[in-house]
Amino acid sequence: MMDPVLQRHLKGHRGKLTGLSFNPEGTRFVTSSTDHSAIVWTNNEQVRCMRFEAHTDVVNDVCWSPDGRIISTVSKDRSVKIWVPSMLGNSDEFRGHTSNVRSVDFDPTGKKLLTASDDKTVKLWKVSRKQFLSSFTGHTNWVRCARFSPNGKLIASCGDDRTLKLFDPATGQCVHSFYDQKGAGCKVAWHPDSTLVAIALDNCRVKIFDINIRKLIQYYRIYDGPVNSLDFHPSGNYLITGSDDGVTKIIDLLEGRQIFTLTGHRGPVTTVKFSKDGQLFATGSDDCHVMLWKANLDNDSAQNSLYTPEDSSCESTHPAASDQRKLSFNRDVSEAHADDDDESAYSCNKENLPDTSIFVDATKTENFKISDAVEEIIIKLNKPSPKNDPPEAAGLSVSFTGKQRPSPARNSALPRQVPRLSTYNRVDFEEHVLVSLNSICRRMDSFQRRISLLEDILLERS
Repeated sequence: MMDPVLQRHLKGHRGKLTGLSFNPEGTRFVTSSTDHSAIVWTNNEQVRCMRFEAHTDVVNDVCWSPDGRIISTVSKDRSVKIWVPSMLGNSDEFRGHTSNVRSVDFDPTGKKLLTASDDKTVKLWKVSRKQFLSSFTGHTNWVRCARFSPNGKLIASCGDDRTLKLFDPATGQCVHSFYDQKGAGCKVAWHPDSTLVAIALDNCRVKIFDINIRKLIQYYRIYDGPVNSLDFHPSGNYLITGSDDGVTKIIDLLEGRQIFTLTGHRGPVTTVKFSKDGQLFATGSDDCHVMLWKANLDNDSAQNSLYTPEDSSCESTHPAASDQRKLSFNRDVSEAHADDDDESAYSCNKENLPDTSIFVDATKTENFKISDAVEEIIIKLNKPSPKNDPPEAAGLSVSFTGKQRPSPARNSALPRQVPRLSTYNRVDFEEHVLVSLNSICRRMDSFQRRISLLEDILLERS
């Protein structure tokens, strides 16, 4: 196995990174930030990024749909938006939460959307009709994260009430709750086979639970700060984490130990994510930078060895070849020991052996040079209207950093002529098309406002 290799070092956000998601092909990824925007990046250095601006406050999370057609973002402005990652930038909005919306996730079909909020609820939406379907209640404090299982049969959520809850999306009932004595959950992630769920805690720990036997099977206390984000490798053999100590760690779940420690960010690592094929992963930080890495990890799937309720012994859930590695665990691990601050209580657990991982310092690689998004395409949706128009009015405008031009007057009958520059012929043509679309959009403002008001009224009554 080779070490992970830094591919690109990107700068474009003006605030800390909050979320990250790859498209299904792994050729592009999107990031969200406290600067009220989301940026779509491409692995090709020759293609400019697109900045999406529509929210009026911090964008807390972002998710790319399974079919790759749309992206969803959630914000502190209490809105949920779905949008098309293209120059046209079409956007729709969901409203139903009464407080800060923390996380967003698509179900495996891409037809439903899951959101979690500080209003202590998790909500389910139907994407095609922007229809609210149901609320999952039971948390007694802010809900930080909610995620669908890969098979779509369960929902896992965590929050400041120090619980990890499992919900049945069909019935809306909470089927089980895992309680933590000292740590609140920041993020949850599902194992690819939907039998394990991992939680990142603000007391510097990561825990992994088996949902079939409903027991803690692994925990890691290897961090010097709260763990902000985590994600399973598609093979199920590895877990990547980012924490406040500024370090990204890759854990081999089959051996039960960290195998790589990645440095380079100049602040807490706030978000991490593998691509769908596991070939790449990306990290985002409080330093406003994004790093794209080549993973170089084994893609062979794991056959998990878990507890059985009867004898607490190690048995495989599926028959495995004799030379196949199995998921590491310690039969003596308990939730009480995992929450204990006494070193002697967990020093025997092999997942917490002294650090023997390989250190990879991104600052010492040739690709550490920063690719600054100086020629990004900025797409602004739901731009605020003049004072005499209601806030529900929607507009569309596009500008290009470094060569902004004034928009045509509101009463202008014809779009302005765009100067032709030899270097930006295609860009100017696209801008000309969008200015023409603006002219059409302005004439539809009244109609759009009425539709938006009716939707808000219907949503409140539902």
